[in-house]
Amino acid sequence: MNQAILFNDDIHFDGSRRCLVFTAMVSGMIVPCVVTVPETEAEPITHFRNHQFDYEMQAEQRIEDEDYSASGEIELTFL
Repeated sequence: MNQAILFNDDIHFDGSRRCLVFTAMVSGMIVPCVVTVPETEAEPITHFRNHQFDYEMQAEQRIEDEDYSASGEIELTFL
């Protein structure tokens, strides 16, 4: 795990965008990480907690690859 990337414990569900959002601290900057949630997922926060390590690993790889969206977010694939 990259020590320069720290994940914050601030997960929340954005109902208007239907996505999970958590943040990472990268070299002193806050980077939003976003997971679009399918309509069929009834408990998105519970889902995230059950797969948190996998989402953080996915985010870490995309941050290292500098795979940012046009809005500066890291977009992750729903597991």
